[in-house]
Amino acid sequence: GMAGPITVDVREDGVAVLTMGFSKGNLANPTWIQAMNQALDTIDTDGRVRALVITGKGVKYFCNGLDTKWIAKNPVWAMWMVVQTYRLFARILVMGVPTVAAINGHAIGAGFFLAQVCDHRIMTSTRAVFTCLPELDLGMPLSPGYVTIVKCKLAKKTLRTVVLEAKRFSPREAMDYGIVDAVTDPSSLLGEAADRALRASGAPEGKERKRNVLSMLKREIFSEAYEELTSWGTYFRFAATLGGVAIGGMFVPKPDVRSTKKKLQSKL
Repeated sequence: GMAGPITVDVREDGVAVLTMGFSKGNLANPTWIQAMNQALDTIDTDGRVRALVITGKGVKYFCNGLDTKWIAKNPVWAMWMVVQTYRLFARILVMGVPTVAAINGHAIGAGFFLAQVCDHRIMTSTRAVFTCLPELDLGMPLSPGYVTIVKCKLAKKTLRTVVLEAKRFSPREAMDYGIVDAVTDPSSLLGEAADRALRASGAPEGKERKRNVLSMLKREIFSEAYEELTSWGTYFRFAATLGGVAIGGMFVPKPDVRSTKKKLQSKL
């Protein structure tokens, strides 16, 4: 496998296990994005790989969302960084092998989307772990690329609860709402995820499936999300979304209304 915070281990049966081991919850920032892309490069070029499992190290975090500290320090690059996550998620969405998210810990915001772009999701039964989209409570938009991911993956009723109520889902609730396919004990999480990935690949029946065909079919059924995540027009739609929302200091500093009023009055 690869060294560093992200490791890739290819099992004898052809299941590749990508483990994210960044400290502080595998937050989505440029370092994480680059490491994820490099890991996917090794999988794309390895002919042994029949299926992919994506998981986090330990029992606390799968992916805890966007790195808001990085965004606060680099506001000019915030939109660029989010669009880089779009590109990464598009790549996973149409990967040429079956993908399973083994959700070992919290999957929040970008972590929720990372799980959704995989073909299957299995979540740890650990009670303290939850998954959610907190944008409503953060006072920010989902953004155009992320919207299309959940639109193409979740039922409308589920979308209502996830987005418009910002509900925090326990593993059991996530399964009841169809956000994840299965819930299992932490000790059997990886094993079950690998079994599911292998079954989806057709390998147990001796089927030799071509990656480019599976990727093509995924592009067809997820076309709306794939196009939005990869098109340059997304930048402009994103900018328009941000411009139209009172974003509460997330990407842009709040204007000081009082001092502006004073300046205007002194000019009159």
